[in-house]
Amino acid sequence: MRLTCEVMPNIHPFLVHFPVALLTTALSFEVLGVLLSRGEFSKAGWWIQMAGTIGIVAAVLSGLSAKSQVFIPLPAAGTFDAHQQLAFVTAGGFAALLLWRLGMRAKIDPGRRFLYLTLFAASLACLWVGAWYGGELVYRFGVGVVSPVP
Repeated sequence: MRLTCEVMPNIHPFLVHFPVALLTTALSFEVLGVLLSRGEFSKAGWWIQMAGTIGIVAAVLSGLSAKSQVFIPLPAAGTFDAHQQLAFVTAGGFAALLLWRLGMRAKIDPGRRFLYLTLFAASLACLWVGAWYGGELVYRFGVGVVSPVP
């Protein structure tokens, strides 16, 4: 059996929740690691960050695929553009943080910890705002839910 759009039309709504949850949890573990001086929390945050960054790449790719499968009404165009732009910025931010962390051999240099966590929090804020715009597209404009009028 060949998978077609009829069988699996749009997995974007399924995938988007993973990076939001994982990257929020990753930052929580990193902050706990700093506050409690426990390296194992930071180590857990690192693994969760990797999973969340992989998840955000999957979410962006599925979003690009979904774009050609859904009807975007004219009043939703600005919201869609904001959602898409924030997705690219957020994915880039988390990819850069992941590469930076790989360069530090998965450990955050204590002298750069504040900067790293601040950039992580800023990327996470972009992710949350982008997710809010995605919710607006679905719940306010019916994108991906309402079939276009023929």
